[in-house]
Amino acid sequence: MARVNADMRMQCMIRRLPGGWLAVHESREAGHVEVKALTRAEVVEKIKGEIRYRLELCPCTGETYRHIEIEAIDSTS
Repeated sequence: MARVNADMRMQCMIRRLPGGWLAVHESREAGHVEVKALTRAEVVEKIKGEIRYRLELCPCTGETYRHIEIEAIDSTS
């Protein structure tokens, strides 16, 4: 039976681009993650899914990461 990992909070830098949004996350657990989307809500959901995928890449750990919270920090640069 898979263990459910405790809630995880991941910080992501969110930046508006011409024609869309960019989200960037960097951590030891998930590595460098960068996604683009048309809306801010969509980019947050996409990066959440990508981080979850990278954390669950090795199914042998038995960990599941269903409760990942994204802390979106708006970047001005």
